[in-house]
Amino acid sequence: MNGRLHLGHTFTLSRAEFAAGYERLKGKNVLFPFGFHCTGMPIKACADKIKKEIKIYGNPPKFPEKPKEEEKPAEPQTNQKDPTKFASKKSKATSKTGPPKFQWEIMEELGISASEIPNFSEAEYWLKYFPPKAIDDMKALGLKVDWRRSFVTTDVNPYYDAFVIWQFEKLKELNKLEFKKRYTIYSPSD
Repeated sequence: MNGRLHLGHTFTLSRAEFAAGYERLKGKNVLFPFGFHCTGMPIKACADKIKKEIKIYGNPPKFPEKPKEEEKPAEPQTNQKDPTKFASKKSKATSKTGPPKFQWEIMEELGISASEIPNFSEAEYWLKYFPPKAIDDMKALGLKVDWRRSFVTTDVNPYYDAFVIWQFEKLKELNKLEFKKRYTIYSPSD
């Protein structure tokens, strides 16, 4: 987890919640635990960005001013065939991109104070900060999760890590793992 929950999370969670609720209505005992996926490089990359921004721009940072974008007048709509269909001249990826933001600014947009943001330069802090916020959000949403069984999917959690190691050892015993070469993205700054 490297941020607050968003509408996509709510959509996915509501499907699981409705399925669990339906089975409960049918009289079944339903176990609904919750796991927080906190593995991989996104958290480390964000933590490293904050470290780099503090090193370059100070704490709190003084970022260079961004040039103001000129507003283009809206083009008039002509001959739109179906009013229920949206046709854009930009691709989805292009329409989502804007001027690059600093990680510090993103954290401020999440409502995190300038005094707390430096803590996020350590990846472990992300694991302490965001899962409890997500639990509060999901409780407010009314999810009937068994929070006693929630867990974080990371090597910081020794129980989960031991389970993943056991899975891989089992797959290796069964000759289900295959080692090959693959292309990867490499950056000397990482």
